[in-house]
Amino acid sequence: MFYHMVLATTLWLSGFALFGRFIAPRWKIFGKLFFYLLVSYLLSIWLGNWALIWIIGHPLLGIAGHIWWCRKNSINWLTCQPRARYLELRPWASGDGFKEKTTT
Repeated sequence: MFYHMVLATTLWLSGFALFGRFIAPRWKIFGKLFFYLLVSYLLSIWLGNWALIWIIGHPLLGIAGHIWWCRKNSINWLTCQPRARYLELRPWASGDGFKEKTTT
């Protein structure tokens, strides 16, 4: 179980180092870390080595989903450019939360 948590922490920190600048608002960073490590810990206790499916699969699915979504919307998946288009399609990424769009 200790090695599972080391792996989970290493994967999360690696992902954060590479893609963490895209997480907004900033308060979500700690919530995401806490949730991922808590679920990883609980699954390690209950399922043993089968927890590695979550520990490795969750980040891989996140990256795959991000790449698919960015390509679908003509955004560079690695840099999230053009930034204006990225923020337009993901209103929560601006840090302002969900806002109702008003039509005039």
